[in-house]
Amino acid sequence: MKAFIFHCWGGDSRGCWRGWLADRLREQGAEVIAPDFPDASNPRLEEWLDMARAAVPEFSEGWVLAGHSLGCPAILRLLETFHEDEKVDTVILVAGFAKDLGIPEIANFVDKDFDWEKIRNSANRFIVINSDNDPFIELEEGKRLASLLGADFVVEPGGGHLNEGSGYTEYPRLLQLIKEKKD
Repeated sequence: MKAFIFHCWGGDSRGCWRGWLADRLREQGAEVIAPDFPDASNPRLEEWLDMARAAVPEFSEGWVLAGHSLGCPAILRLLETFHEDEKVDTVILVAGFAKDLGIPEIANFVDKDFDWEKIRNSANRFIVINSDNDPFIELEEGKRLASLLGADFVVEPGGGHLNEGSGYTEYPRLLQLIKEKKD
């Protein structure tokens, strides 16, 4: 299995549960790419996509893509770039969104419509995970995203933004969801 982990706005590859997840997956023999995307505090979508494509010029069905917060629309935009024969196995969106949140620094990730049909055709399975008390992403946005993707929808009760501020420095449930598909 291969995994590509996308971090959040202002984040890095080791923050929240991301570093923990990368370490656990590597311990199990997975190839993991978890870059520190450029200028995380004032991110540019094109730079993030360029970095992802430089790391993996062509994805295949052996891949799992996992993103947190801003990493989720980044993954959706990456999927829009896939050619007809390019497809990943699983996409997991944690505390994700696909709408303008009124934050100018990240608006370039969501300022145009998403090609939902192309996105849906770029993965075998989607999982959307949100909490019922996220201070930034309403639960309804997670439900909307899951509906648009035909995704499995997971609610983490009391999980906040599913980041270190909410106690998520490890995320065993996410690891289990990845392993369920792998095994």
